[in-house]
Amino acid sequence: MPPGPAALDKTQLLRAVLLTNCGELEAAEAICRQLLSKDDLNTGAHFLAALCRESAGDLPAAIEHDRAAIYLDPAFAMPHLHLGLLAKRLGDVSTARRELQRASELLPREDDFRILLLCGGFSRESMLEFSRAQLRACGGAL
Repeated sequence: MPPGPAALDKTQLLRAVLLTNCGELEAAEAICRQLLSKDDLNTGAHFLAALCRESAGDLPAAIEHDRAAIYLDPAFAMPHLHLGLLAKRLGDVSTARRELQRASELLPREDDFRILLLCGGFSRESMLEFSRAQLRACGGAL
């Protein structure tokens, strides 16, 4: 029996992750656009699209995708971390602190598969320490 639509979407998301990790961001973003055109509720596609938009220099669109992913799944740590980093970069220290604090709270409970798939090969512990270090750099408390 051929795989269903959900399995095909997961396969496409995995392709987008691999392309992102290889620096093929335009191809990764094209897959994300395709996934989001079928299902605008795909949090993984929103998060990857945010990374791609940041790389392209389109920070407002990157922020919009991160916010969409957070809205759809408030417990998804990675868009909080990414949004915090973008806010820090833009000088919005209040938002940076809030989002980095939230990422630090969520990372210990983040889904193992999402850590494996979306953290670029870094461990949960590495991502948590990075998030905490960025929070401290913004003057936030742990």
